[in-house]
Amino acid sequence: MRNLLAISILLISFSGACLAQSEEYVLKPGDVISISVVEHAEFSGRQKIRPDGKINYPVIGEVEVASLTCAQLVKIMQGKLATYINNPVVSVSIEAYYANSIYVIGGGKAGQYQIYEPLDVMKALAMCGGLSNQKQEFIKIIRADGTIVRIDMRGFWGNDTRRDPKKYVLYPGDTLYIPPTFTIPWGLIATILGIVSASLSIYLTVDRITSK
Repeated sequence: MRNLLAISILLISFSGACLAQSEEYVLKPGDVISISVVEHAEFSGRQKIRPDGKINYPVIGEVEVASLTCAQLVKIMQGKLATYINNPVVSVSIEAYYANSIYVIGGGKAGQYQIYEPLDVMKALAMCGGLSNQKQEFIKIIRADGTIVRIDMRGFWGNDTRRDPKKYVLYPGDTLYIPPTFTIPWGLIATILGIVSASLSIYLTVDRITSK
């Protein structure tokens, strides 16, 4: 009974950790993952996903893992290992991402930034110097797969209960796009008005002189 309870607790904790770490991240070729099976070191170890999206797993053989999330792979491995182990308790973690960079277009400091774990948008903005215009209406996350997430900044800064924290996270290969905003160039306008005023004054002076 105690062993069963311990296994249940471990299963819950491993599943929770996996979901918290990479619920939305999809495994890609080149990623390095660690698969652990409780009390079965012979089935545990690190694996690098090959270019064809597969790993060569002990005893089981080749397993297609690319395009799966961490949580999905846990369920698949539990099913495959059930032939060899009673009630296998499996955990999967990502040891290294193949592409561990995000990209920023626009904003204070556009460029490429190294990250070592999924990054919240607010932290990403701080890392790249923030927004040059505090009245920015929206920004966008362009996912590595081409999916676009639009973020309404009015609700983002406030205590918006509709904000989904998992939605506003940057993963390796993602791009944060901060579109340019139009600002009135008051300095340039003042210079132009000054030139126009001076030209008009000169014209009136010349006209007054020539009319006499």
